[in-house]
Amino acid sequence: MILITGASGSVGKAVLQEASRKGSKFRAMFRSKQEAAKAPAGCETVLADYSDKQSLRNALEGVTSIYVVCSPIPQLVELEGNVLDGCKESGVEHVVLNSALGAGDFPKSFPSWHRKVEDKLKATGMSYTILRPNGFLQNIHCCLQCSQHSRAGRVLRSDG
Repeated sequence: MILITGASGSVGKAVLQEASRKGSKFRAMFRSKQEAAKAPAGCETVLADYSDKQSLRNALEGVTSIYVVCSPIPQLVELEGNVLDGCKESGVEHVVLNSALGAGDFPKSFPSWHRKVEDKLKATGMSYTILRPNGFLQNIHCCLQCSQHSRAGRVLRSDG
């Protein structure tokens, strides 16, 4: 059983769709009933939060592999650390960690947070795959919408 975290986010949702398309046995983790209700038909869902260790234990029941993704927030190290602790306690065999390009190269930004989680994962003894993406196609649409929205009220002119 694969647990897909961040299933309501743009990247987690794409992983969820691919797992569904491939016919993999998976469970999608959501933080709210409202988001879980949007899961594809027939998708097994579980409500859990990275900050709630008991909810993580419940979500990890019977899980052999997990896809871990978290927004780049200051609590990332603590929250993903909770997930890794839960994985170790629950006997998860393989962790796929969505990290960030430049993890460890920038001491005062979110890539350094990701590096701390990568180091913790490496120390667990579990099998792992670390992904260090630079950007996501799924997020381009959102960025373009924001860009178009910000220009909507502007008049662009040329003096030439």
